[in-house]
Amino acid sequence: MENKENKSSRFWDKRSKVFDEQVLSKYENAYKKTIKRSIPFLNAEDTMLEIGCGTGIATITLADYVKKITAIDISEEMMLQAAEKAKEKGKENITFQQKDLMELCAEPESYDVVAAYNVLLYMKNQDKVLEKIYEILKPGGIFLSATDCLGRNLSRDSVRKFWKSKLHLMPYVSFDTPVGLMRKIQRKGFLVIEIVNLHKNPPNIFIVAQKIEKK
Repeated sequence: MENKENKSSRFWDKRSKVFDEQVLSKYENAYKKTIKRSIPFLNAEDTMLEIGCGTGIATITLADYVKKITAIDISEEMMLQAAEKAKEKGKENITFQQKDLMELCAEPESYDVVAAYNVLLYMKNQDKVLEKIYEILKPGGIFLSATDCLGRNLSRDSVRKFWKSKLHLMPYVSFDTPVGLMRKIQRKGFLVIEIVNLHKNPPNIFIVAQKIEKK
């Protein structure tokens, strides 16, 4: 029987063929805002991890603002597109790896910044993911995320995703509210220093959180 990770990677491999066209037709402004709001929290000497980099929509631009990016995704086809974009743009400070975050071999406190753009809602193990992010961030390190919060209000898109997920036609989908997601992040040892909505419906919530010492 096919495991859930392989099934999920196959779903995203298939989506990769139309991903940029479909996503940017709806979320292009949200992605631009995500990139613009992320840049002030990046430094030229930062080592950054991007989880679920997809086709590199954010990765390619943000590479100009850090020393190095490790970009991971479970979809091989997404990674190939992202790597091709990086090659075309001459971005030599990006390392692509086809991996799930929980499989990533990273020393504790090894990254200045961890980013997860439009991927947390597809993670059933959000608590473990946030714990891993906390572990691999340096003290005072920054966690950047943008997440559709489908639990804030019902839309045709959220209802469609709910049923497709229930019928196993797409991966797991989380129905967080903005406040609920913020509190999840806070409970894992982060100080939320910025939270803003980048998209009307569904709400796409951009959160900046800093790793602080747990009490």
